[in-house]
Amino acid sequence: MVGVYATVNGATQFLLVPKGTEEKLNDEKIMGISPLGALIHTEPTMHVALTGDGFARDFTAGDTLRNSSTAYALALRAQELKEEGDTVTLVSRFENGSGLIARQYVSMCRTDEALTVWNELENLGQDVTVEALPSFNLSGISPFDRFHDPAKIVLHKMLSHWSGEGRLLSVPTDKLAFEPSWSGLGVRMEKWSQTGTMPARGQLPFVALEDTAHGVCWAAMMEAPASWVIETVFRNGNISVGGGRGDYLTAHWRKTLKTGERMRSDKAFLTVVKGGLNEACARLVKLYDRFDEIKPKEETLPVLYNEYCYSWCKPTEKTLREILPVAARLGCRYFVIDDGWFKKDYGNGARELGDWEVNETAFPGGLKAFGDEARGHGMDLGLWYEFEGVTVGSRVFREHPELLLTYGGKPVLHEERAFFDFRKEETREYLRKKVIRNLAENKIGYMKVDYNENIGLGVDGAESYGEGLRGHIEGVIAFFEEIKRELPELVLEICSSGGMRHEPRFLRLADMVSFSDAHENPSGVNVACNLHRYIPPRKLQIWATIRDDYDLEDVRFTAAKAMLGRYCISGNLASKSEEVLCELERSVAFYRSISHIVARGRTTEIRDDEIKSYLNPVGRVTLCRQTLDGREKLMYAYAVGAPGAEFSEEIGSYRIEGGYNLPADIRIAEGKIAFTAKNCRMWGCVIYLVKE
Repeated sequence: MVGVYATVNGATQFLLVPKGTEEKLNDEKIMGISPLGALIHTEPTMHVALTGDGFARDFTAGDTLRNSSTAYALALRAQELKEEGDTVTLVSRFENGSGLIARQYVSMCRTDEALTVWNELENLGQDVTVEALPSFNLSGISPFDRFHDPAKIVLHKMLSHWSGEGRLLSVPTDKLAFEPSWSGLGVRMEKWSQTGTMPARGQLPFVALEDTAHGVCWAAMMEAPASWVIETVFRNGNISVGGGRGDYLTAHWRKTLKTGERMRSDKAFLTVVKGGLNEACARLVKLYDRFDEIKPKEETLPVLYNEYCYSWCKPTEKTLREILPVAARLGCRYFVIDDGWFKKDYGNGARELGDWEVNETAFPGGLKAFGDEARGHGMDLGLWYEFEGVTVGSRVFREHPELLLTYGGKPVLHEERAFFDFRKEETREYLRKKVIRNLAENKIGYMKVDYNENIGLGVDGAESYGEGLRGHIEGVIAFFEEIKRELPELVLEICSSGGMRHEPRFLRLADMVSFSDAHENPSGVNVACNLHRYIPPRKLQIWATIRDDYDLEDVRFTAAKAMLGRYCISGNLASKSEEVLCELERSVAFYRSISHIVARGRTTEIRDDEIKSYLNPVGRVTLCRQTLDGREKLMYAYAVGAPGAEFSEEIGSYRIEGGYNLPADIRIAEGKIAFTAKNCRMWGCVIYLVKE
């Protein structure tokens, strides 16, 4: 990749292009010369906005805080290249002439294929109030033709709803009216955001723009543990894209920066490839495949059992004891007790969050004794928490209202749900006893942390509701980091009603993340495949719920789905037939044989566009993943509601070395693999290929 800084009339843009294409840039395009030769404002890379700023006269005031007077006043003064080990960082210094210094950091490890970018403000002048501090802005898309065809530039977003996470939305920019007016005046904008503490609610903090005429794709994802915004803007023939934490327009965020103080944005991750979307996404996902951070017991991607889809929030020592030997027989490494292990009857029968005391009726021997039983079967005991939430029936809600978040002076309350304030040391000390001490004393080896409600716009306690929310979520992340320091061997799963915390900071914290709450849905195949563009499969935990009414083909489909990531078995295993258990044993054995490709491979192809409805899915889905050297490849294939569906795919010079639930007529000829699904309602297979 090549980074290009272009200064036009004092405003500096930042472009990113594939190496070898930098000599093909069109200067007039970069300058923003309109079809009639007029020169209108270009897009600066530092879209900082302060209270009291004026904005460009382009009809966008009120829609965006981009192109403020501060943004245009920040002039590039110096650039410095710093090297530390394998990491190179370019620091660009901008000044506005009134004591405000902005620094853009562009950093890259030599072994990576994506940039890490963030911005910083330092104030040496009078106090100012910041209303926007984005993490990044890329300009000049696409910079190779003065007048590109808007139908040949495709905007990619990922929609993410409950039980429908990561769904790809691809729109040619002509459908967004991304073309000049007759004079060149006017701005076209596609803007999306999320407000609150479920950052993957609605859409993922991700964007890509693909120039199909030149075969180039730009992609970005960004840290977004709370409110965020992404803006894609067409101006003067150029598309620019940027984003970061929610600003004053989208999230009521503003913060005073006093004389001598500094603040910084969250990080963004950028790449550009001579290729398509999947190649660009694979580069970004690689940033979260830090193999040096993997715990030794996680190296082989061990299978786990979670009892949620058996007890449905009513686990007991007696019923789970029957599952222990069966889970051990299947080779599970972790045995997870989900929601419901704590006291929940305070007279109203509700499940009460916040007190975190074990239910002695359900677990008369206590968690430690049951954990000893699990370890006797060779498994670590896992425990579910939702420690950020508090319910109104709990003692802590009644006795310690000072620990709760407020909005407008009143507790943030969504029906029965309130929230701890993690900015307060008293809150963290309370939860150290209830969470960290409980985990340590009971020798819990695995923790699933759930999060099932969004706080909303913001909270009291800072100069704006959005800044209050930002400070709170920083406290939440700090508490997660404290847990990891105190219990370094603990395996951590992050969940938020399935996948509503799919964002980089939480991804980096976790050993695993829940892929979805699509526990039993056939469309879970689509969700898992789509999330390969965003989450390393070694971290992507996928439900394999074995229902009592499943026949063998249903079991095989479910197992093949779970092999797209981390294999998580659920259901009443004690009631299963020997035939079903033997099938599960075979699936786990095969998964172990291919886990190195799941863990350290690269996903090259995803095809799921035949399935239009996730509620009533009908069609075929395929995904290919290969080792980094290309010697080994996995092909996943599924037919949902399509008995006897035929598959035919270009596969290259590979031979079939093995597989799971292979079709009877599978064959490879002239680099093309072909086969037919079985005549059943849900069918899936995994094909293991080796290069000829």
